[in-house]
Amino acid sequence: MNERRINGIPVIEVVGSFLGDPEVSAFHDRVRELKSEGSTAVVVDLGKVNLISSSGVGALVGGAKTLREAGGDLKLANLSERTHNVLVVITRLGSVFNVFDSAEDAAASF
Repeated sequence: MNERRINGIPVIEVVGSFLGDPEVSAFHDRVRELKSEGSTAVVVDLGKVNLISSSGVGALVGGAKTLREAGGDLKLANLSERTHNVLVVITRLGSVFNVFDSAEDAAASF
């Protein structure tokens, strides 16, 4: 994972496979850290994800739940066709997440 900020909004960039440990644990830990630091608005850039499993999907749902309980949100950006198919078509989570074409658009929506 990489991280940057756009207009003060943390952007977590997931790179490669998002299948299970250690990626999923690291993601959960980072979302909780950001929340404890006061950042409840987070963008997850999935443009460089080549594989995502049910564990990866669960991590995104868990991250969104954690931030929403604190009055914030987790927004997704830059989905590849494969990731879009998993998150929106197969699991039908398009109604759970706000999905944007770019991390900049997602950050600007907060």
